Amino acid sequence: MDPTVTIGIPAYNPGKWIIQTLESALSQDWEKKEIIVIDSGSTDETPSILNKYKDKIKLISLKKTLDTSESRNLILLEATGEWIQYLDHDDYLVEGKIKTQFEEAKEQIDSADVLYSPTYVEIWKNGSSIHQNNLLGADYQDPLILWLSWDMPQIGSYIWRKQSLLKIGGWDNLHLCEDYSLYMRAITNKLKFVYCPTPGAVYRVGHRHSRAVSHFIEILKDHDALLEEMIEYLKKEKMLTETRQAAILKNRFQKFLAYKSVDLSIADAYFKKHKELLEQKLPFRYRFGLSLGLSFSDMNKIKYMSRRLLPFFKER
Repeated sequence: MDPTVTIGIPAYNPGKWIIQTLESALSQDWEKKEIIVIDSGSTDETPSILNKYKDKIKLISLKKTLDTSESRNLILLEATGEWIQYLDHDDYLVEGKIKTQFEEAKEQIDSADVLYSPTYVEIWKNGSSIHQNNLLGADYQDPLILWLSWDMPQIGSYIWRKQSLLKIGGWDNLHLCEDYSLYMRAITNKLKFVYCPTPGAVYRVGHRHSRAVSHFIEILKDHDALLEEMIEYLKKEKMLTETRQAAILKNRFQKFLAYKSVDLSIADAYFKKHKELLEQKLPFRYRFGLSLGLSFSDMNKIKYMSRRLLPFFKER
């Protein structure tokens, strides 16, 4: 007998974007489903949009603004489903996503705590979608490697057994990276993740201003603190294999590049802290500059000046 699945959507000022979110949830061909939307004090057109769906969803409208983790925990408490499909208010599900995951996990469903699949990443620029088929979380079928590589699928790609999520305390609001904090607690508490190969959730990027943009540096630092905690756990459990060390290197290098894109002084400090590790992946031009005692700020200035001077030398 098919279990009931709760589709939980925390909402705060998504505006028009929530329409496709709701339609994708309603169109899921899973008969035993409920849709819970927490409107956390939206001040835009969101309340009027949600009001049009009130006969098809369970709408909880709040006057105060909750953070996303609090809204997700309220969904966890209100859910009548045995399983919970979370969905952010501006993302959407592919047709048949829930049914496909249960079909692909059927051999292990009795022991499963979490079902997960790769995520489609829909990249927007200047008001238009420019890429729709990028995949996140498709490189490995091991959630620990994905976590260490900073490549976990996005929130909409999971279906959680409600009791398992309650067992690990639900979502916390102590971290800006509340998703990676949850995944870390699920992994370290040995919840069983079952990989389902068909992507079923779409994660939008660049379509609107988001917390990931306004708090970019803070999010990077928070994620790095979680990484340090995970590394200590793996050392203690004697689980720090070569494959996992390689995943950590990938993570460190991605963070270094992210810091470098927004603040060279932070990138310099981060590189010095992890110099021995990061040097393994640096292109020669950077290793050479560092051997001369240059900082990344220095090298960036040299690169800028060379571009300015190159036309002058070409003319001569």
